[in-house]
Amino acid sequence: MFIKKNDHQIKYIIYKNISITVKIKKYRYSRNYKVSYDKKNLQALVTIPKYISFKSGFKFAEDNIDWIYQQHIEMIPSIILKHGNLLTIDGKEKSLFFKKDKINNVHFDNEKIIVSSKSNNKHSLVLHNWIKSKITEITKKILLEKFHDKTIKKIRISNSFSYWGSCNTKDSISIDWRLIFAPSHVLEYIIVHELCHLSEFNHGIKFWNLVDSKFKDRSKSQSWLQKNANYLYRIRFN
Repeated sequence: MFIKKNDHQIKYIIYKNISITVKIKKYRYSRNYKVSYDKKNLQALVTIPKYISFKSGFKFAEDNIDWIYQQHIEMIPSIILKHGNLLTIDGKEKSLFFKKDKINNVHFDNEKIIVSSKSNNKHSLVLHNWIKSKITEITKKILLEKFHDKTIKKIRISNSFSYWGSCNTKDSISIDWRLIFAPSHVLEYIIVHELCHLSEFNHGIKFWNLVDSKFKDRSKSQSWLQKNANYLYRIRFN
C-alpha cells in the first residue's frame, strides 16, 4: 500500500508477520541512500537524492529489511501510561492505578503507582505534571548541592527521541521526561551533564573532567542508557 506526496511516499511492508511503515523521502542535497528508524513515529525512514525514483528507494528499504525489522521490534509494543499497565521505575516493576479522589496526587506503594485525580480522564495530565515537578525538584537540588556558583533561568521537560538532555547559552536546560522511569543515578547523571554545560559548552576534556568532579562513575549511567534507551522510548502518554 502506498501513500503519495510530492516529496515522499509511504509503504507498508509485511515482514515476519509484522507490518512496518517505511517512509521514503527525497532531499535536494542528498547524495546517497540512507536508512534510519524514526522512534517517535515508529517507522523506517529512507532518504534519497531528488533524482532517484521512489521505486529505487523502496528497493533499498527491502534490501535493508532485516536491520529495519530489528529496530522496529525493539520499539514495540508501546508502553502507554494508562490504568493497569505495567512499567519499571527506578528498577522496580509497578502497575499504574488511576483513581478519582479529592486531590490531584501521585504516590507509590510496593506494587503500584497511584495517580489520583479530582476529574475523570485527567489522570495523564496529573501524572505529567508530577513528572515535571519531580524532575524540576531534583534539578534544583543538584544545582544547590553541586553548582553553587550557577543559576538556571529555565528548566524544560522535553519529549525528544534524539537526546536525553540539552542546554543553551541562555542558561536554560531541557531534560527528557522519560528519565523519571530510569534508575535515579541515570536521571542525576543527565542533569549533572547538562548543568556542566553551563560552564563548558562542548564535549572537550575540560567538560568531562568537570562532569567527573561532580558525578562519580558516569560510565555506569551511560552503560544503562545504551542498553535500555529503547525501553524508555517505548513509554508514551498516547
